[in-house]
Amino acid sequence: MAKPKTFRGSLVALYFEDPDSAGQFLKPCGLTEHTATFTKNMNEVDVPDCDDPDLPSWIEREVSSLDFSVTGSGVLAADAVDKWWDIFNRSESVRARMYIGKIDDIANGRYWAGNIHVSQLEISGNRGEKAQVSLTAASDGEMTYHEITA
Repeated sequence: MAKPKTFRGSLVALYFEDPDSAGQFLKPCGLTEHTATFTKNMNEVDVPDCDDPDLPSWIEREVSSLDFSVTGSGVLAADAVDKWWDIFNRSESVRARMYIGKIDDIANGRYWAGNIHVSQLEISGNRGEKAQVSLTAASDGEMTYHEITA
């Protein structure tokens, strides 16, 4: 059996559009963990057996909406503090991309693109350790799936 091609964990990463250069996406320094979650929200209804209503009914589901959220955490890089605050401290959403693979890997790289709101920004520090940052973000509309192209 052939060994599968895999991705290094560091190649799962969230990038934000540079506010000074539309179409350029930057990865703020310091985040070492990223988790993307895709959610399908559904409505449920019990559908009875018409021939024997005493049988347990089966639940059927209809998709009502899709959602994307992402969390990230890592060390608080001094040069990223202003970027984190700018991304959080706004009422409008920001354009972002969630990558799997190198951003120039046309053979295997993929990403989701859309607008997101950073809903939580947490900065912490403990004596004897490096300061940490963590964030939570959620989509603001559709996240589209893309293969990386040349």
